[in-house]
Amino acid sequence: MLPAFYQTTLRAHLSETQYLTLQLLLLLLQVHRQVKLSTLASVFPQPIHYQSRQRHLQRFLVLPQLSVKLLWFPLLKYWIRQRQTGRQLNRTQRRRLRKLKHHKFGYWLVAIDRTQWQQRNVFMVSLVWGTHALPLYWEVLPQHGNSDLRTQQRLLKTVLPLFKNYPVLVLGDREFHSPKLAEWLDSRGVAFVLRQKKDLHFQVAGETEYQGVRDLEICPGMTQFYPGVACNKGDGLGPFNVAIYWKRQYRGKGPKDPWYILTNLSEVKRVMAIYRCRWGIEQLFKDCKTGGYNLEATQVNDQRFLALVLLMALAYTLATFHGQWLRQLRIDHYAGRLQEHQDKTLRQSEFSLGLYGQRWTYAMELWYPWAEQLMALKPHKRLFFQRGLQALSLMQKAF
Repeated sequence: MLPAFYQTTLRAHLSETQYLTLQLLLLLLQVHRQVKLSTLASVFPQPIHYQSRQRHLQRFLVLPQLSVKLLWFPLLKYWIRQRQTGRQLNRTQRRRLRKLKHHKFGYWLVAIDRTQWQQRNVFMVSLVWGTHALPLYWEVLPQHGNSDLRTQQRLLKTVLPLFKNYPVLVLGDREFHSPKLAEWLDSRGVAFVLRQKKDLHFQVAGETEYQGVRDLEICPGMTQFYPGVACNKGDGLGPFNVAIYWKRQYRGKGPKDPWYILTNLSEVKRVMAIYRCRWGIEQLFKDCKTGGYNLEATQVNDQRFLALVLLMALAYTLATFHGQWLRQLRIDHYAGRLQEHQDKTLRQSEFSLGLYGQRWTYAMELWYPWAEQLMALKPHKRLFFQRGLQALSLMQKAF
């Protein structure tokens, strides 16, 4: 069963047949962890020929209603508003929310990156959420290789209105190194932390000459900060701040190059802590590929591909929120592996917990008569089974 605000939005734009098809596809994505059309058709619960099921899904995936702006953006706006204001959250949930990255730093952290899914060059805008990220908007680029400034601005223009009246910070790696992008974000009141390449030249306040970051004398373990600099000789973009950090090497191992960060924030430690959050979008890509839904295995055209990504975004956020709910209820150990005392990080992400928790719930519902017979043969485990069934009941009420 989908959450109430999901149902309201989806039913407003889809017919009953389309809505039920979408709901079944989301369940199949969570259980089988596959977006491959042939796999979905083979398990789609309709008593018709396999080819008929496949054609049914093909027709469904080209519906004009399966639009990011039509179905996905209203859900995002509602969810962001609820999380920002803390409405409908109890005390434990509010305390949990304050520990997340966007509330820890005072911004909603928006990470931009590009990835290759088979032959498709996909630009992804995501929201950093804990150690992972949630998809916001995506587009298949017509060319291979890096995106240009105009494309970056166009996609960010689409996403930034979702956070109207809320503080936003944009994170980008070395592909998005243009000081012109930084100038464009700064003019709109958006904070940014953008990693730069070695060819960045800047002018320190009070000096007349530009210097390149590659010419600076910096060694592993050092941190430098240059406030109020101008970038792009001839354009004089700025003033910005340049933060440089080279992680200390340990036993001769460490990064080969330092981080060169262009930002409009004023605290170097905060800048570096925020930039580390960019790794969340890499985790999102992994979850979409081999770690979750195996998106690269699908063989469809671009229109159906974008529709499948939309379905995957719906399923991904549902699984993430489900895993977050399991941790709040302290029943996550029924869904996945616990954190060992030697571990500094959790064994499983909220997405993974939600995915495994839903699969376990589905298996218990499907095979309960056999599970009940097995429990009857182990009377000495009765108390443990009662606790497990109580946890199962809470999982089923998660939404």
